[in-house]
Amino acid sequence: MGDRLEQSRPDAAERSARFDEGVAAYDAGDYRKAFDIWLPLAQNDDLAAMRNVALLLRKGQGTARDPERAIYFYERAALGGLTSAQVNAAFMYLDGDGIPQDYRKASFWFHTAAIAGVPVARYNLGVLYERGLGVEADQARALAWYTLAARSGHEKALERLTQLVPSLPGPPPPSEADAAVSTTAPPPPEAEIDHFGGTGP
Repeated sequence: MGDRLEQSRPDAAERSARFDEGVAAYDAGDYRKAFDIWLPLAQNDDLAAMRNVALLLRKGQGTARDPERAIYFYERAALGGLTSAQVNAAFMYLDGDGIPQDYRKASFWFHTAAIAGVPVARYNLGVLYERGLGVEADQARALAWYTLAARSGHEKALERLTQLVPSLPGPPPPSEADAAVSTTAPPPPEAEIDHFGGTGP
């Protein structure tokens, strides 16, 4: 036992420099090299490397496409608190991107990223509440998440608010004796999922 070699782990500066080599390779289009650089870092709990390895596995860049391994790395990074990985995991479940579609898991990861303040996650969580996908339909929660996303400048969230607010039930219409019969606003069109920011390195 005393003859065993000790292996030192690279320090933070070395890991950072190695990670940056992967970024340079990725930017140069050498996805295989980027994957080979990031995979050992990901296996040693580097959250950004996990997310980037997942991206390459998801797209089949520099390695065979493997959505199950991609979601594994996305979720490991997401559990570590990396919001971009939380959003990526949510979109994989939302779209059924090589894995079974699962609105409940999509809503979980959107919720996690929404609490962290990610506008696209807040908007999409609003859509899920509005439609009742993976969560119980709840117009009040949908409006709340749309409002938070809109405050961050998310344009689709602002559009949803302008469409939904006029259709919400208001006070009862006046009686015929008081005024002419009023009509309610037509229902808003169905919300669309916003995939902006859902992919990319």
